[in-house]
Amino acid sequence: MEKTNTVEPILVSYDDLKSGKDLSELIEKAYGYQGLGILAVTGISEVGSLREALFKDGYKFANLEDNVKSKYEHKDSYYSFGWSHGKEKLQGHPDYSKGSYYNNPLHNKPYDDPKLIEAIPSIAHPNIWPSKEIPTLEKNFMDMGQLIVKVGCMIAAQCDLYVASQSKNYTPNRLYKMLSENKACKARLLHYFPIQKDQSEGKALIRNPNQSKNDNESKSDPFSSWCGWHNDHSSLTGLVIGQFVDTQTGKFLEGKPDPAAGLYIRSRTGGLFQIQLPKDKGVSVNNTLLFQIGESSQIHSGGILQATPHAVRGANVPKVSRESYAVFMQPKWDEVMNVPKGVNPKNAQSAQAAKQLPSRVPTLASRYGTKTCPFTTCNYAAFTQESLSAYH
Repeated sequence: MEKTNTVEPILVSYDDLKSGKDLSELIEKAYGYQGLGILAVTGISEVGSLREALFKDGYKFANLEDNVKSKYEHKDSYYSFGWSHGKEKLQGHPDYSKGSYYNNPLHNKPYDDPKLIEAIPSIAHPNIWPSKEIPTLEKNFMDMGQLIVKVGCMIAAQCDLYVASQSKNYTPNRLYKMLSENKACKARLLHYFPIQKDQSEGKALIRNPNQSKNDNESKSDPFSSWCGWHNDHSSLTGLVIGQFVDTQTGKFLEGKPDPAAGLYIRSRTGGLFQIQLPKDKGVSVNNTLLFQIGESSQIHSGGILQATPHAVRGANVPKVSRESYAVFMQPKWDEVMNVPKGVNPKNAQSAQAAKQLPSRVPTLASRYGTKTCPFTTCNYAAFTQESLSAYH
């Protein structure tokens, strides 16, 4: 078994963030080349009640009948709105380990132009809600998402300060402006299905009834059994810390039933790290949000900010599921994906970082600087299309 290091994320006080003090040193530790691409903002009092309400709704929806959930699928947007289960590919295989409910947490209908909606449905399509089955989901989903975006924009401003100190040609406040002015970001309410034990082999597997036993076993990977290795292609991802559920009773659990379960990150030197909150320092799941830097910020900073591949390891305990929520903050669809003047765009991802990517995680070079997403003219919509195609 590969050695795993347990590490705490870089901690940022919400009060410090709101004060506007320069936190460049912490940004570098979290998002610089030597960092793990993640930080935790602590002391956010609103998180607890919003987290509880949203996760209850997510659990309810995921446990509806399949024929009900399928009413809220949207194929034309690459299942980027409404319900998605088994449609996404991670590490080259269909992902049945989790179900996702996607929508824009900022605006239900950010665009009115039908031609634009048809051209970029994964970004511009109106939201889809199961109002009949889960009437509270819309409000809880939107309230949590808007809190995350508010905090995320403060982090973006700090990233701008740090990048500007390292790159004389960086456009001031670029990331903050992109995220704060965009009315179409993406939020994802996740339900991780229980892992089933293969009694004959003693392996923890996600079982899809349409696949053979051998197919599932060949895909088994203990460090990505709930969410395969990937990089986020957006600018900044805000995460609500997940919660486990006893599926026999429907009871939400405090803590982890399996200490090895949770978020893992692969560093640019090949190290494997499990992310855990400190047990003191006033930090808890009810006052903390996690933020991971994405590939769009990596491009726009010319590689000064660095996304890291991450995965979620499932709980090797029967009849336990997990709820989580992520918001992918991103540029406007027509934002040019360019590096600062004077920077070689090929340097946005180093050869060393590309070499350490887990198997089947597409390199940045395979999606950026291509025929359909050229260095000079590619916009965020085209980069999104390239990235979604790589994972579907």
